[in-house]
Amino acid sequence: MARRNVILFFILIYMWMCCRAFEVEVNCWYNQALPVSANVSVVCHTSLQGRPAICGLCQLDVMISEQRHHLPSACTNISETRAISIAFEHKGHVRCMLNCRGNTLDTCNVTVLGGIPPNPPSRPNCSIEDLEERDIHCNWSSSNKPRRPTIYTLHWQDFTGRSINFRESEKEHAIIKREEYTEDAPIKVWVTARNVLGTAKSHEYEFNTGHIIRPDTPNITYHTSQPLEIFWEMECETEGESDMKCQVQYHADDDMDWTEVDDYQLSFLLEDPRPFTDYQFRVHCRCKDEQEVMSHWSSVYSVRTPPAAPIGTLDVWSDCAPNSETTFCNVFWKEMPVSQARGEVNNYIVTLKLENGTESRQVTRQRRDTESQRSAEQGCGRLGRFPLLAGVMGVFVSANTSMGISDPTFIAFPVLGQSTPGVNLSVTEMNGKLMVSWSAPSGFSENIQEYVVQHVSVEPSHPPCLNWVRVNKTRSFVTLTGKFRNYTAYNVSLFAVIRNSSTFLKSAVAYTLQGVPPEVPKFNVKNISHSSVTLIWSHIPVHASKGVILQYSVGLNEDTVVNVSSDRTSYQMSELQPAQQYQAWVSAVTAAGEGARSITTFSTADKSGYVATTLLAVFIVVPLFALILLVALLFV
Repeated sequence: MARRNVILFFILIYMWMCCRAFEVEVNCWYNQALPVSANVSVVCHTSLQGRPAICGLCQLDVMISEQRHHLPSACTNISETRAISIAFEHKGHVRCMLNCRGNTLDTCNVTVLGGIPPNPPSRPNCSIEDLEERDIHCNWSSSNKPRRPTIYTLHWQDFTGRSINFRESEKEHAIIKREEYTEDAPIKVWVTARNVLGTAKSHEYEFNTGHIIRPDTPNITYHTSQPLEIFWEMECETEGESDMKCQVQYHADDDMDWTEVDDYQLSFLLEDPRPFTDYQFRVHCRCKDEQEVMSHWSSVYSVRTPPAAPIGTLDVWSDCAPNSETTFCNVFWKEMPVSQARGEVNNYIVTLKLENGTESRQVTRQRRDTESQRSAEQGCGRLGRFPLLAGVMGVFVSANTSMGISDPTFIAFPVLGQSTPGVNLSVTEMNGKLMVSWSAPSGFSENIQEYVVQHVSVEPSHPPCLNWVRVNKTRSFVTLTGKFRNYTAYNVSLFAVIRNSSTFLKSAVAYTLQGVPPEVPKFNVKNISHSSVTLIWSHIPVHASKGVILQYSVGLNEDTVVNVSSDRTSYQMSELQPAQQYQAWVSAVTAAGEGARSITTFSTADKSGYVATTLLAVFIVVPLFALILLVALLFV
């Protein structure tokens, strides 16, 4: 036995010394020519130089995407190809590891990079910017981002067609020096883009080198208001203006894109401009018909058109609430957009039409500037609160500008005490918006002029700003947008306008984003006996709940958990142990999760004490009852 152990020991020493003495070579690489989202070939290669009798002691492992792959042997040259998929925005790491009797060596670590071949660049645009140096500046653009280093090559060929010159660039522009082309002669240019994944070529561009000199930039000098016409100046080395060709771009302040018009010389007339609107203009030109390069765009020239009388009517709504004496209404209006006001609104006029045929006019002292006018559709202005006394037949609101007064808008006040049919109202959140839908009986819908959906925050720390959307009577849904605050309750109400009066139909509380609710307030216990207790609490106020309360979770210690309806504020726990201390808790649950627990402790009554108390009550009450009965019989 001892002899066998000695032999085994020397064999292990021999194998360890041999393995340590061998030279190990491991290489890893991947096929760089394959694009992203295709299979990338990863190759690991190893070679052990030494006697093959012991090279089986070493194992080559390949780690791809955190998965280990074993090669069968490391005795000879071994290659393994693994196919992996690399997403466009990710990197894949490949590791080759050699394991000799538990001694692991990270012999190589390569990274597979994502990328795609370049798309064909745009056709190059070339121009001579400086008349003294006369170099040709060419630029182009790429329609994709290969995410791999890309080299652009500008090629050009003169009119003889005998030689092709080129210049490489890492950016999307390059220069042809003056000595590298023939002046006032035809030339052809194109661009190629290449990286390790592929090559692409642009369309060719042929031009005369004498026709690409960029002219001076024009200068817009003045304009007339009625009609709106702009004028500019430009220096050209021509005998007349007939050869000059200019392009004009313009847009109003609320337009996103420029409108472009062609074939003008020194002026441009804008037909039918909008009143009281800011317009921007710019122009660029070429001096000759054969010239292929336009000048740079001029500086932007701004013009405001004169005001005009307002058109259309205001969008007005009311919020009325009854009280013991009279009815008060808050009247709201959306500031008139510039496209309708067509001037600066000085104030708003409220006209009360009385039963005796007279009128009472109130003029607001609120003055609005142009900036608030531009964002009129986003906000609401509060006119004020005034009593609707007996004899008021109607209320109208108008916008007053320096050019006139808008048509009055009649306010549809609510009909109080009117019965309404059952209406189903649904409000859901989607991507920060409130999706509102409803259904009403068909007979009731026939009399509706339009629907109005209003929403207002119930959060008391913010002044209420009523907002509303008018919906065509043929529709039964609308999407509410705006600057909704997270974890804030909004009261969404549905109204119907019938015979110029508003009728409240239904309301619901909704959130654009719900959060975890706070602790449940006023949590305590009562009616404690030896086997039961009543837990009571208060509702979390709507403005503080951060979401719709789905239910309350009630528990004792960690063993008993009961879900209670959200409309309840108490729950009786029974089957408790007498003379036992418990920790009771309650928490509110919204769609975002369970809130913090409100916790209290109590102890149940002792059962023997409870029995003794009960017997004592019986011994006292029963004789007393018998005595009362005996006295009653004696007096009969």
